[in-house]
Amino acid sequence: MRRHLPPLNAIKAFEAVARQQSFTAAAVELCVSQSAVSKQVARLEAHLQLRLIERHAKGIRLSKEGEAYLQVLTEALDAIDQASARLSNAPQQLRIDTLPSLSSIWLIPRLKDFQKRHPGIQVELVTGDGPVDFTASEADLAIRCFSDAAAGNHTQLLLTERLHLVASPALLESRPVERLSDLKQFTLLRQTTRPDLWQQFFQHWHENDQGFTYGFASQHFFMTLQSVKEGIGMALLPDFLVAEQLASGELCAPLNLSLDSGYGYYLQIPTHKRQQLQVRQFSHWLQTQLSATDY
Repeated sequence: MRRHLPPLNAIKAFEAVARQQSFTAAAVELCVSQSAVSKQVARLEAHLQLRLIERHAKGIRLSKEGEAYLQVLTEALDAIDQASARLSNAPQQLRIDTLPSLSSIWLIPRLKDFQKRHPGIQVELVTGDGPVDFTASEADLAIRCFSDAAAGNHTQLLLTERLHLVASPALLESRPVERLSDLKQFTLLRQTTRPDLWQQFFQHWHENDQGFTYGFASQHFFMTLQSVKEGIGMALLPDFLVAEQLASGELCAPLNLSLDSGYGYYLQIPTHKRQQLQVRQFSHWLQTQLSATDY
């Protein structure tokens, strides 16, 4: 049976524009002029007799039909891409934009397991901690930490953040801690991105926050964790990032106190990437690993 397919160059042009959300960026990707891309998209719309892309003052957006068509095209093109890669033994690329601390402390030590399970996927890590620009980073998915109120609708909660009071055992050898006021003997390390954490902590545990000594502040949790290991002071750190150090005795948890921070770790995936096999495999593996973490 003869297939009545739209022009393949037109499909490629539409998919690039929809993915990049830009005619200019699509033209650069396809190594053609912007005019050529526009003509190919118009050709596809004429073939389908549908408006796929709508132009407005701030740029472009997909129509309802364009969104549905993009999802089908993405799945089809991914299937072709994956079949071709299997035939040529070429690895599938997966670019992950993730938080520096989560990457260095938690994710990288576990990536060996992911690659053992999925040897055909080649992982590339980039780090960031602000809003994700998927066009600039070319990432397939991202992991970010948001307050519950700021997470938005297009995110998937991986886990809520619970902060533990942690210290180096050596720090406590000569100065035992039996009550919260005993923390006045120590330096309390701060986070520049969360300047009110200690005040939240003391308020939660009904302790006046006056008379405590605050040390230097770090931007990222991995910096604070290293400072705690060096015995510089105590800190509030996410449970899943310090679970192994607490279990091994490298760190201890004075008074076994913690705080629900009101933040969570979220997975973000562009709409047109959600059905890609390597994205789905990594997302499933990530959630499995996080649920299996003992903390």
